[in-house]
Amino acid sequence: MPTRPQYVFGDSAPYQAGVDFIATIRALVACGVSLMKSQHAIDCARSRTNEAQEHLVHVDAELGTMVSAVEAALVAGGPRKVYVRDVGNRIATMARAAVLAEVRRAQAALDASVVRADRTIVEARRSAALSCGELLALHDLPSATTGFRIFATGDHYGAEVVVGLSCGLRATFDAELPEGHPWRELRRVRHAREGAMVTLPYEVGWFRKRVEPVTVRLDGLVILGASLEGSRGALLLGKNERSGIAHAFDVDLSAPQPRVKWRNADETVVIDLGAEDAACITKLLRAVEGATRELVPARRTMTEATLDARPLGQCDPGEVCARLVALVAAEVREIARRAGAPGELVLRRNVDSGHRDEVFVTTAELLEQVETLPPSLRRAFAPLELHGKPRSPRAPARSLATYEEISACEILPQA
Repeated sequence: MPTRPQYVFGDSAPYQAGVDFIATIRALVACGVSLMKSQHAIDCARSRTNEAQEHLVHVDAELGTMVSAVEAALVAGGPRKVYVRDVGNRIATMARAAVLAEVRRAQAALDASVVRADRTIVEARRSAALSCGELLALHDLPSATTGFRIFATGDHYGAEVVVGLSCGLRATFDAELPEGHPWRELRRVRHAREGAMVTLPYEVGWFRKRVEPVTVRLDGLVILGASLEGSRGALLLGKNERSGIAHAFDVDLSAPQPRVKWRNADETVVIDLGAEDAACITKLLRAVEGATRELVPARRTMTEATLDARPLGQCDPGEVCARLVALVAAEVREIARRAGAPGELVLRRNVDSGHRDEVFVTTAELLEQVETLPPSLRRAFAPLELHGKPRSPRAPARSLATYEEISACEILPQA
């Protein structure tokens, strides 16, 4: 008998994602607004730098023309007495010196503007990265894939969780298993899956050395590292943490039949395992993944992030915001279409027979946050189609000032 979905749309149709996506929408809009505010700071910094650059060019051109006019006036009228020519030369020299000083002053102003702009851009991008980290740490977005890494550090495991989105964003988080979890300490292969064996090439023979396939039992080896991200995985085994890696397995799950490469300790030998051995290592890696599944919700601080393989610190926050909005836009529109309440996004959670709890957010609440941005930056949220909806009677009174109101308060003199 099929399991009843945990969440349904406002019209009671099953919501297959099975999560409180309303909370995700709230968090994503808040993150997007933060990203666009960072973008606004960057745009303003760049604008000030461009103005300083234009001022330098204008000063150089205008004052250069003036010096040329002064020099032309001084030589007009033909030959003059020596002391008159000396005075003219001194005037021309002073004019050139004054122009040079003014150009240097404009150049210094430009240099200072560039330094301030660079500092502003770095800070704005750092703030944007923190906002993204908070969003991805707490919410699973559509198409998100999660991977894990564990690695031996002393007598316990360090861990990371990798979140990948179809929009090109990829983030790595510190993670830690709960206190008392058996996999906080180093574990042997048998703790994940008993009876793991593979056939590997080994040198045999006392007098005449030769390489032959030998069945190796892995149960007693320590798992020094394991990772699984998308269709790629890795497994590192050794006698203990101090002795180092004895066997390294690279797992490729992109094909119907998994492919596994084995590398020896010094990586001088690399072979493709047979189908049976590849299946054994794949099952072992899956068993490690299952034993450490608590890592994914335990992700904490984002340590690294990229957008299309570029470090997030080198990307404009506005581009990141546009990607995130596009990622959820279709789902937001579908929730709105099925809400059954104008001006609201609604999901309902099945509690027990005949009882559902409703979670909702009004479009007015979301728009209130968006309208704290300059009008030109609000277009990033257009795919959500929040505008033009009637105001829900459940919408709270406005508590945030619009960008225009904030700007007016800043411009008008204080009473």
